[in-house]
Amino acid sequence: MKKFFAIFLLLGALVPINAQKKVKFGVIVEPKISWLLPESKKASPEGVFWGFGGGLEIDRYFAKNYAFSTGLSLGSQGGKLSYADTIVITTQDDEVLVPKGTTIEYNLQYLTIPVGLKLRSNQIGYSTFFANLGLTGQINMKSKASSNNTNGLAGDVMKDEINLFNLGYHFGGGIEYSLGEDTALLAGIMYQNGFVDVTQLKPKTPSRVVSLRIGIMF
Repeated sequence: MKKFFAIFLLLGALVPINAQKKVKFGVIVEPKISWLLPESKKASPEGVFWGFGGGLEIDRYFAKNYAFSTGLSLGSQGGKLSYADTIVITTQDDEVLVPKGTTIEYNLQYLTIPVGLKLRSNQIGYSTFFANLGLTGQINMKSKASSNNTNGLAGDVMKDEINLFNLGYHFGGGIEYSLGEDTALLAGIMYQNGFVDVTQLKPKTPSRVVSLRIGIMF
């Protein structure tokens, strides 16, 4: 609870009481595809993970077409890996020996807090085009693993194998379609490139995520 309270205080600091007209809020849903990319041959990527997320976007404009953009969302991402050596994964209930060559699917739930810039075009008819770029911070909330070994993992909650924090950069763009006054439909696509290790197993394995973002801005 202390983590959530601190996060909301941080977001609230970005929204001064006397600047409501310069702040826009959005409710966003995000179907996404993600994968894990090991940096050595000790592990190999074996496929993508289909996830879903949603949350709040906050844009604070400091000029007509330029805004600081942040938000708060909760969603799932992950990927599939196989390891060149036998590994041991510690779950809530046991230690599982995973033979080399076994495909492990990681299902990771993150609380995501992006911080960046939003650049908008002038309105063309009912439409406004935009681009986003910045940093993405993530806090791991839950981690599960499954394997193609019948005696192995089956959606087990992992205890120590996933790092608590993830960090990367993001960029993307899209379109807002005005519904009148300050309300608009939003559709866009976002790419997130992690540059820290997701797992605590060797080798270093950062994440990649492509998200379709759909929502409404107020």
